[in-house]
Amino acid sequence: MISLSFADSSVKILGMMSGTSGDGIDATLIEFFLDGSFRLLWHDSYNYSDAQFKRIHALMNNPCVADITLGGAYVAELHHRACQKFFARNAFLPDLIAVHGQTVYHHPTVVTWDDIEINGTLQLMNGSLLAQKTGIPVVCNFRAADMVVGGQGAPLVPFADLFLFGRNAARDVLVLNIGGMANITAINAGGNEPAVVCAFDTGPGNVLIDSFMQASGLGRFDKDGSLASSGKTLQDVLSKFLADPYFKILPPKSTGREYFNQQKLDKILIESGKDADPADIASTLLDITVNSIVEAVIGLRGTVKFPADLLVAGGGALNRELMKRLIAGLKGICIVSTTEKAGVPVMAREAMAFAVLGYAFLQGRPANVPAATGAKKLALLGEYHPVSG
Repeated sequence: MISLSFADSSVKILGMMSGTSGDGIDATLIEFFLDGSFRLLWHDSYNYSDAQFKRIHALMNNPCVADITLGGAYVAELHHRACQKFFARNAFLPDLIAVHGQTVYHHPTVVTWDDIEINGTLQLMNGSLLAQKTGIPVVCNFRAADMVVGGQGAPLVPFADLFLFGRNAARDVLVLNIGGMANITAINAGGNEPAVVCAFDTGPGNVLIDSFMQASGLGRFDKDGSLASSGKTLQDVLSKFLADPYFKILPPKSTGREYFNQQKLDKILIESGKDADPADIASTLLDITVNSIVEAVIGLRGTVKFPADLLVAGGGALNRELMKRLIAGLKGICIVSTTEKAGVPVMAREAMAFAVLGYAFLQGRPANVPAATGAKKLALLGEYHPVSG
C-alpha cells in the first residue's frame, strides 16, 4: 500500500480514460470514504483538436519506433492539458490520478519467440511526466500485471462494475460499454452477494462505422445514427461478417483495433459493391455492432437469469438508432436502459472505473477478475509514479 498522507476520512481520485475511439479524454473525480461509500464529485471531457485526433489515430494504426518512443510523453502532455482545463472549471481537486493511457497495441494471445512464450499490451502514458506536470501522484499501466498471471489484461472494468452496479442490483445485470470496441460485464445479483460471472469484448463498437464516416468525409461519427437510420442493411454482408471466428470464441476474450480494423472495413466495402449507398453501408455497420452484441447476450443464457437489466454506457449509448435496434433485438431478454439509471453518466463509466481501480491500488487490493480475464490468480494492478522533489 502507498502512503500518500491523505485525510483520514476520504480520498479523492481522478479517473481518466482515453479509449479506442481516440477522440478525447473522459475524466471523473470520485471521493471514496472509509465506510466503503463514495460520491461522484464531477465528470468532464476534453475533446482532441483535429490535429491531435489525427496523431492519436496514427499512433494507434501505424506507429513507428520514434512514434512509440515519443508517444508516451505526447499522451501524458494531452492529459496534463486536460487536467488544466478540468481543474480550472471544477471545485474539487484530486489526491491521486488513475489513468488508462492510450492503447496502441494489445496482443493477449501467447506467441513463441525463440522458444520463449510471450504476450503483451501497450498503453502509451508517461506516468512520471504526468505526475510532475500536475503535481499529483499517478497510477497507470493497469493491464500488465493481469497478463503476467495468465490473463488477457482485458476487460479491466468488471471489478469497478461490481463496485458501481452490483451492490444495489435487484436482478442480474449486464453492463455494456460501446466505445471503439464493445465490452460487457455480467453480474449475478442472487446469492449471498453479487458476483461477476464473466466479462468480455463482444466485438466492434463504433470503430468500423466511425472509420467509414471519417474516410468518406462525413464527419468523425454518425451522430444519432442518422445516416444509418436512412439506409437498408445489406444482409449478405452482415451475415458474412458475423461468421468471423472471433464471435465463436467463448469468453474470456478481448480484442481491439489490431483485429477489427481498416482491413476488416475494406473487406466490408468490397463485399458491399462500389455502387452501394453510403446509408446502406452505415446501416450494415451499425447492425454488425448491434447483432454481435445481441448474439453475445443470448449466449449468456444459463449464466445470466433473464430477463436481466442491460445498462449501456459509452458513446454508443448516445446513438438513438443504435439504442432503438438494441432494444428491439433484446426484446423479452433484457430491460435495456443506460447507466444513468444507476447514477453513472454514460460518458463517465469507464473513467469512473479507473478511479475505482486507483482506489483498489491504494488499498493494496487485487482488482483483476479472473472470471473476466482468464487470469490464474489475483493481481495488484497498476504502477505508481510519485511527484519528484
